[in-house]
Amino acid sequence: MTEYVCTACPFQADGLEELQRHSLETGHVGICKSGAPPTGGKLTKRLVVTQGVTLAALGASLSACTYLYAKWQSAEAENTYLKSPSGAGRNLKSHDKSRDKE
Repeated sequence: MTEYVCTACPFQADGLEELQRHSLETGHVGICKSGAPPTGGKLTKRLVVTQGVTLAALGASLSACTYLYAKWQSAEAENTYLKSPSGAGRNLKSHDKSRDKE
């Protein structure tokens, strides 16, 4: 019994894994057969393609935001360390004192 169908071509799948494999190989969007839109009509296909592109862009934006947030957090931690008493200021002062003795 076919449970999933591709919205861009006649592909049908019995399991979600098959549909995901087809989607990764072709870039098509698949849906559950019970929620399938009426076949035919260019508008329906355009809406599905637009939805796929929008979701891909949203995923890319989310990944970029996550990456930038992680970079910001590490920069904050490094800045806090450098400002701390045991940070770079102390290390540089001790280095200067040892250099002055020489």
